[in-house]
Amino acid sequence: MKKLLGLALIASLALAMGTAQATNVTVGHVVFNLQHQFHQAIAKEIVDYGKKMYGAKVIVLDGQGDSDKILKAVENLIAQKVKAISIHSPDQAMTLAAIKLARAKGIPVVTTLVWPAEKLAPHVQPLETPSSFSMGILAATKWLEANPDKPCRVAILDFGKFPPVEVLRTTPFWQGVKSVDPNAELVTELNGQGDTTKSMEITLDILQANPEVNIIFGANDEMALGALAACEQIGRGKMDNGVALTEVIAGLDGNVSAMLKIFDPNSSFKMTHGAVRDVARAEMDTMIGMVTGKIDPKKWSETKVLSVVTDYWNSSIPEAQVFLQDNFLYKGKLADDIAKATKKK
Repeated sequence: MKKLLGLALIASLALAMGTAQATNVTVGHVVFNLQHQFHQAIAKEIVDYGKKMYGAKVIVLDGQGDSDKILKAVENLIAQKVKAISIHSPDQAMTLAAIKLARAKGIPVVTTLVWPAEKLAPHVQPLETPSSFSMGILAATKWLEANPDKPCRVAILDFGKFPPVEVLRTTPFWQGVKSVDPNAELVTELNGQGDTTKSMEITLDILQANPEVNIIFGANDEMALGALAACEQIGRGKMDNGVALTEVIAGLDGNVSAMLKIFDPNSSFKMTHGAVRDVARAEMDTMIGMVTGKIDPKKWSETKVLSVVTDYWNSSIPEAQVFLQDNFLYKGKLADDIAKATKKK
């Protein structure tokens, strides 16, 4: 049996090498915003994996979080006559326009995370909804364990109420909280613009007007980190060896900066979820599949990818180390970096 498995593995590797030689093409990847660690890591993995597996060259362009710039980036790639394009943008209407624009020139497109206004092209979908829901459950549970007489009061930082972000992230998180605490209240949901500084400013305003807020969800890690900075600025952001004192903060993406806070036993930022490597590889596989005719570029299909939850209570530092190595090309020693970060406080 082992021999058969070995032969199958050799055969699959040979096939992959043959495919790499046959698909030496140039493709394009439009990043939503390269300021985010998540998008930096996705872009790096697409480039590295594309070269290794397919001999492909990837032109990466930064949309800078702006729909007009993302569309112009697509136009730029069309002008460079790339063979396929991957797009990551929360603007569904713009994404649909970009797909049609590229198709008019015979260039197939794959989308990621946020599907276009019409489902008419291959799509890569991280399974964020169940992970967001489970984080809401955990946040409420840990708050009430430490503060049984204080019902959950939730503040959410989002990207401006884009419907898919609500479906995948903010609504399931809130529903998870409510499933534990029927008396929970959603105090406010505001646009943190995916930015740490902006989210810090907004959170300061939220806490000034609503000091009873005790659970904060940032729809990416940058916003959660901004919320934590705001809490710390006014003497909050605290836990006692994982026991909630002032609030529980959750983020999303699983980046390095988030992990340093999550495993600090006295920080209130305690959970996140994300997927990079598998998303990036699915995007590249889909682009090559469309170029080689194995995937119909004009038909909706969905490649699903797990979005793994990491939290202080149920995850270990070694597990987080592996996650960061696999997804964020992390080269450090997480335990040492956590010790350094906590010592600075």
